[in-house]
Amino acid sequence: MSRIAWLVAVCGLALAPASLIAADNKPVDQVEKSLGILLDQEVDLGDKNLGEIPIFELLSFLSKQHDLSFVVSEERFNELNRPNFKEQKPKLAATRFKGVSLYQFLTVVLDSIDATFLVKQSGIEIVPIAFAAEVTKSATTKITEGRVRLSEPLVSVITKDKSLNEVVTKLAKDFDLNIIVLTQAINADAKPAPIRLLNVPADKAIEAIALQYGLQVTRKGTTFLLTSEPGA
Repeated sequence: MSRIAWLVAVCGLALAPASLIAADNKPVDQVEKSLGILLDQEVDLGDKNLGEIPIFELLSFLSKQHDLSFVVSEERFNELNRPNFKEQKPKLAATRFKGVSLYQFLTVVLDSIDATFLVKQSGIEIVPIAFAAEVTKSATTKITEGRVRLSEPLVSVITKDKSLNEVVTKLAKDFDLNIIVLTQAINADAKPAPIRLLNVPADKAIEAIALQYGLQVTRKGTTFLLTSEPGA
């Protein structure tokens, strides 16, 4: 058995070569396409009972529904003595998800079984939380004995010619973050160079974005304040 299990929608396989070329004959950025699906498309499970579906079956369903590729990194789970990860079922009581993006859905579902995902060129890679923390240099928070959670959500953002207000508004909405641009911030409507961040802890991502606009970040609890004055 391959150490990495690939999940690709059948229609995606058939259309993959054509889908990599846009109407203007320019190559499609596969990561940007996947990120758009994750953040902009909502989940519809129909009458499925989430708590009764093995994660591999659920990912197969989502792959077909959203024309998105998932990769389960079996090797990483085996290293943690979790060879049966694909058979695990979400530990959630919720049966309906309305108005929830695919990104938000995957975050909650995978967290319930001590896993998360990374946005990659090859697809959405499902990995143990400990591995994600290691490769993204993320801090973790202990929940119970032997179980941890990423202290900050992993942010992936690709923007071109967007104002600070546009970037911050979308970032806050997509990743459930509290971000405030203080009135004294300079050039809030200035458009910087393109931004491309993948799988970056939220606090570090916000700092990187603020730097693009010549701003400082101050954190007050769970709220990030962007200002032109240090320590405001």
